[in-house]
Amino acid sequence: MSDSAHLSLFAAERYRPYLTPDDYAQLLNVLNQPAYPAVRVNLLKNPDPQKAFSRWSERYGWQSEPISFSSSAWQVSSAQTPIGQTIEHRFGYYYVQDAASILPVTLFSELPANGLTLDMAASPGGKTTQLVDSINDSGLILANDSSTGRLQALRVVLLTWGAANTAITNFTGEKIGAWFPETFDRVLLDAPCSMEGLRVSASHPFRPITPGERERLAARQLALLESAVSTAKIGAEIVYSTCTLAPEEDEAVLSRFLETHPGTARVDESPQSLLKAPGLTAFEGQRFDPQAAASLRLWPHVAGTNGFFAAKLIKTAPLKLPLVAPPCRPFSKTGLEPLDEKAQAALLRELQDLYGFDFAPEVSNRDLRFYHREQQLYLLPGQFLTRFPDLPYYAFGFPFGRWSGSHFELSAESVSRFGDRFESNVWVIPADLIPQWLQGAEIRGLNIEGCQKGTIIAARDSEGRNLGAGKNLPGRLRNLLPSRAIINT
Repeated sequence: MSDSAHLSLFAAERYRPYLTPDDYAQLLNVLNQPAYPAVRVNLLKNPDPQKAFSRWSERYGWQSEPISFSSSAWQVSSAQTPIGQTIEHRFGYYYVQDAASILPVTLFSELPANGLTLDMAASPGGKTTQLVDSINDSGLILANDSSTGRLQALRVVLLTWGAANTAITNFTGEKIGAWFPETFDRVLLDAPCSMEGLRVSASHPFRPITPGERERLAARQLALLESAVSTAKIGAEIVYSTCTLAPEEDEAVLSRFLETHPGTARVDESPQSLLKAPGLTAFEGQRFDPQAAASLRLWPHVAGTNGFFAAKLIKTAPLKLPLVAPPCRPFSKTGLEPLDEKAQAALLRELQDLYGFDFAPEVSNRDLRFYHREQQLYLLPGQFLTRFPDLPYYAFGFPFGRWSGSHFELSAESVSRFGDRFESNVWVIPADLIPQWLQGAEIRGLNIEGCQKGTIIAARDSEGRNLGAGKNLPGRLRNLLPSRAIINT
């Protein structure tokens, strides 16, 4: 047994008094078993997740089990082709995720039309894409992360997913509640934590946590939770979650918030109908608010996942934090300008003629706006433009395409997001040329019939899988795959 596994068993001992003998035996039994990763289907690209997952399972030899709290995710226990090495994964048709981390977003109720969502600690982006799916990319998600170094990875995840109604910001989460009180319809706070999920894995090796580190983490978690509740509207939902089972960072933080701000929020009991995994009301001599029992303490043996904690709160009154003016950057400094309605209508007609696909409903139904900066054209969230026009951002919206001379060319991201539904200007790549295409190489010496010269085409294989975008030039097809989709051999 590894040192990490020994430490995990030692850490589990502190929880023995709070579990039945049978539950504790089950916990010990699973600690050194692998926590299988989950495949969560991209609902923007796969409207029937069960059908899509079944097709992939057959194609790649996956053995799996459904996740009880999700209708679009499965844990994969074995795979002839690893789940992280498929064409579908590289093109964002599904996300590989720790199964337990799928839980928090499933706790939210349906979002009101044109609702606002705050993901307060969004990186690496798995839960953000799940939030996008939950609203069909039709309401703004402000995806914030305090770590500058993690923003680009978050941006890539959202682009690969095909999300447009998102904005990425780089703020200290503790400050947002004072900037935007009573603003968001729902708030996700997946808080930084000690990651003491008990189950040992390559990505989550166990390490000892000092009392001082726990104390510092709990202090920050409380400040983040206060900010999260402050920024939620009255009646809005806030989900507080961690990937640790340490009560000091879970029920204790929740209880401290309820005691410090009485009457401002209540813990919703509805998650108990999803899983029978009640939170603790006492631990090592400390008593917690009785409402902590309505939270979810996902022990590893309950659903075969890593350890996790989540609580859903309903805001009932203002938090009354001191108000502070948010940071400001005049939108005019971005260089972005709206595309006039006449030019937009002409462009959409041109694209429909070329691809046999009507982009107009995709834009209008999601309250997206066309803006350009020089030759680049973007789809931007209308909610961000009207509610937060002067808020500094790292990135927002979706790169739709660009003008090359008098011709408009769709972006590779647009082909990845919408190309499955194109009816024309599509080319099926011969099977023997697919390996070089997926390595980023051009295809030369073929006459691509049925596709307009000088345009961006959607590439597919004989099974109908979207293989991205290429530019149809005389005697060659220029490969436009982004680096994240290229398979290096």
